[in-house]
Amino acid sequence: MPTPAAKTAFVAALILLVAACGSTPLEQHYYLLRSEAYEYTGELKPSTRFAMGQTAVAPYIDQSGLILEVAPGEIRPARHHQWAEPMTGALSNLLLLEVSRAVEANVFPAAASEAPLVFNVRIDQLHGTFQGDALLVAYWWIRDEEGALTTYQFSETRPLARDGYAALADAQTELLLQLARRIGESLLAADAAG
Repeated sequence: MPTPAAKTAFVAALILLVAACGSTPLEQHYYLLRSEAYEYTGELKPSTRFAMGQTAVAPYIDQSGLILEVAPGEIRPARHHQWAEPMTGALSNLLLLEVSRAVEANVFPAAASEAPLVFNVRIDQLHGTFQGDALLVAYWWIRDEEGALTTYQFSETRPLARDGYAALADAQTELLLQLARRIGESLLAADAAG
């Protein structure tokens, strides 16, 4: 049986350990969702064929913390690993630039364009899975000048290159770049068919 002095020493050590943990603040990490297409200087000319409509994002994604699935159907946003800007705007900008790259033309928002083919996107799932992958589920639809609608689905996972939230942010960016390429291909196919 421990002596009263041993109990006091244990309690004091425990209090010091808790105090030490409480005095070390966790560092905040912020991630940008960016495209290499930003590395361009020059005049932009709107595409005469393609425009971007709305980008909708599932409500659970549209917040600052990176999302991690901790069990099937249970998610948790990170408190110390966050996107540096609102997700809806960041996703729209990334997709606009990367679709422009895919179709080799400057795609503008539909409000600033008279292009006959307009695409809209919905990001339904974007998070890390409990298996250690990044997951992206998205839908897009293309409306032509006669109002005909063609719809598509994208559902892909990507394993993380390493452990950690930075790897999750990188894998999610890669999935979004892959989505933008697919959207670009579908726009080119719709244009060729029209």
